[in-house]
Amino acid sequence: MGAIRAVTAWMARAGVALVLVIPAAAGADPEDAGGLAVDLRIERALHAALDAEGLSARAHLREGRLAMTVGAERLHLPEPVGTLAGVRLDCPSLVPTTVGWRCREARLSADGGDLALQEHPLRLDWHTGHNRLRVAGDWPGWFGASGEFVLRVAGADDWRAELALSGVDLVALAESPRLAPWLPEDPPVTLQSGRADLALQGAAEGGHRVDLQLRDVGFSDAVGLRAGEGIGGRLEAREKGGWILDATLEEGAVFVDPWFVDADETGNLNLRVDGLRPADGGFAAGVEVAELSGSLGEILAFSGQEIRSGPPEAIAPSGSFHFEARDPGAAHAVLLDPALAGTLGRDLTVSGDSVVVRLELERGEPRSATLRWKALSAEDGSGRFGVTDSDGTLNWLADAPAVPGQLGWQRAHLFRLPLGEFDARVRAQPDGIDLLEVTRIPILDGALRADDFGLRLTADGPDVRFTGGVQAISLEPLTEILGWPRFSGRLAGMIPEVRLDRGDLAVDGRLLVQVFDGDVVLRDVRIRDLFGRTPELGLSARMDRLDLALATRAFDVGRVEGRLSGHLEDLHMIDWRPVRMDLALQTPEDDPGRRRISQRAVQNITELGGPVQAAASSVFLRFFENFSYRRLGFRCQLRGGVCELDGVGDRPDGGFALVQGGGLPRIDVIGYNRRVDWDELLRGLSRVTAGESPEVR
Repeated sequence: MGAIRAVTAWMARAGVALVLVIPAAAGADPEDAGGLAVDLRIERALHAALDAEGLSARAHLREGRLAMTVGAERLHLPEPVGTLAGVRLDCPSLVPTTVGWRCREARLSADGGDLALQEHPLRLDWHTGHNRLRVAGDWPGWFGASGEFVLRVAGADDWRAELALSGVDLVALAESPRLAPWLPEDPPVTLQSGRADLALQGAAEGGHRVDLQLRDVGFSDAVGLRAGEGIGGRLEAREKGGWILDATLEEGAVFVDPWFVDADETGNLNLRVDGLRPADGGFAAGVEVAELSGSLGEILAFSGQEIRSGPPEAIAPSGSFHFEARDPGAAHAVLLDPALAGTLGRDLTVSGDSVVVRLELERGEPRSATLRWKALSAEDGSGRFGVTDSDGTLNWLADAPAVPGQLGWQRAHLFRLPLGEFDARVRAQPDGIDLLEVTRIPILDGALRADDFGLRLTADGPDVRFTGGVQAISLEPLTEILGWPRFSGRLAGMIPEVRLDRGDLAVDGRLLVQVFDGDVVLRDVRIRDLFGRTPELGLSARMDRLDLALATRAFDVGRVEGRLSGHLEDLHMIDWRPVRMDLALQTPEDDPGRRRISQRAVQNITELGGPVQAAASSVFLRFFENFSYRRLGFRCQLRGGVCELDGVGDRPDGGFALVQGGGLPRIDVIGYNRRVDWDELLRGLSRVTAGESPEVR
């Protein structure tokens, strides 16, 4: 009877509300001959944490040995346990102790649908003075796991639980309906494999702790844009005011389009979260984090403070973030290169000391940023551009001009054009960046002067403006670097406003280039898809009084003295190869200077490689080294891979004059083939400039 009184007293102190109580008659049962049995039945009991129907208890005292059975037809518990039917707890021997009662051979049976128990062994200890029940036992094998648990409970506000499991089948756990309330209806990925070891501690007053060790986890989505295999790692979570999380990805590979991380190559991915709390409205509404930190091997370190995030479907984080690329090359390969596919930054090889980024976000939108880099080098895989040992600092604000910054490099190149040491003061704007002062970029023995530079980021891509000039660049080393025939002279001139919009470059106004002691004025300059696979160039030009002695020396085709003027209209190049143009060059009518042409130059013009089919009209060609001429020139209209040729005068026999002689001995060079294949003409020019023109005997 003392045990029955203790049970009812515990129920009262635990706050169980008895809706209807029907005590059974006490007396001798035929099966209980020689003993005493007491039955108690409670139709229903309500509590904040449970709802029990058909509660019953029976105590049987026989030969000094007390046995008890407690049952419930239905027991409604909070999720994830849910409703249990046919609950029955048998204690064949309830033994008194100095502080209460003990049962070492209890058996529990219950039907939870997918989870069921059939006389599962338990160990019970009841401290009557503190009204505390201790339940311990082995894990019943659910989800393929083994282990043990301990539960100490004295009421809804006074409990403590410990659970230690090994070999949890994560696939079976994820498919359990018990987890459905905590998982999205359409999960982004499906678990395919994985085991886990779990240690859990919890208490009514808080201080919960979870230790999770993962092994061989695999997952994927339906289309293969998110996947992982062989994943192993650990997670430690501790409640201390908020939650403290320590997580490590120790092995395996993860792909989340477009990023791929292999722990064997990058090293461990570590993450620590301090002060994790639910947002107003609970975890479903988002989270708040006081501080986070982490690293990816020796490649990257990151941290954050005062972070706020929305629900999973609309995270939009706010807070302060700090990133440091300790190995910029590896960080670029793992994090940036996949995201830059299809952009100007694709196929970069990067190295350097460090890159540091500080970023302020407000509901997913950047509000301010600082970027610092040291000894950074980058090389485009297609050879279009590169930079070596660059240092810099850039500051940015979302709604105002930022504090001025600085950037520079030791050397760089653009389409093989070498750029020397450079340093500039710049200011970031909300939508771009401006140059703050006139800046000089060395190029060989000259320079490119930037008077004004501005870049704006638009929805259609970068919009760049530039004005400046070219300061006396020697043409001989420049043309050698560019793979052109070696020119002599210098390149200089003013550059009017240049704009780059959506990958297309256009020059407003006219561009003056001084070459071969003459002037070349470029206009209508435009380049489509400048940094793309097949850029297209268009321009027109006027050439005025170019020195033929300098030009022929550069191309090594024999010496010609005099001047040359002309025009280039409607030039169209695809991938830097001409496909259309109208080029005309000839001796100016008002040129008063000396006009002489060498025998070798005549030979090369005459024997341009076959396609021009020209002829020299002097029998003295083999006897004289130099000849006077009155004028020379040619015209090429390129269409469809064919050059329509013309000269400085037509002849009655259908030919055209390339060189008209003057004085004695007189020399004329006449062409007869007006249609020449462009590629064949280029091959002929290549042979001429290589010194392969035939001798004239």
